[in-house]
Amino acid sequence: MQGFLKAVFKVDVGFQVISMVALVVIILVTLLDVIMRNMGHPIVGSMEIVSFLGAVVIGFAIPYASWKRVHVYVDVVLEKLKPSHRKVFDSATRCLGIALFVFIGIYFIVYGLDLRRTHEVSPSFKLPYYPIPWGLAVASFLQSITLVADLVKITRQGQDT
Repeated sequence: MQGFLKAVFKVDVGFQVISMVALVVIILVTLLDVIMRNMGHPIVGSMEIVSFLGAVVIGFAIPYASWKRVHVYVDVVLEKLKPSHRKVFDSATRCLGIALFVFIGIYFIVYGLDLRRTHEVSPSFKLPYYPIPWGLAVASFLQSITLVADLVKITRQGQDT
């Protein structure tokens, strides 16, 4: 089981690195666009680049944020529960999260297939749109796997591992 947790963590870190690189590219493109725009030569398609990479930044950062539990977490009610009840509640919410992200991933695939079928492309660079929802589908499935790993960690709490 430890190997599974390590593998999920490594993939989460890889997606986080992709997310960070995309964010740096967004910053550089925006900075260059502002500078070039002031000189009368804006970067053509900068909004497309920023939009595509924005989806990558958000989607690919979610699994690692979930692993590290750095997302917004309101636990005012949970603090009042017994540890055993808290464990049940945490397990139930992880199960719901797994189902939700599998559902989201499936519909990203369906949406990507629809975009591919209709040959939707971006206005400036004529890049196809369908890889973006497919990438987000992979990130959604990874989030589901991350929640499974989190569920494993929750059920193993209190045991010598």
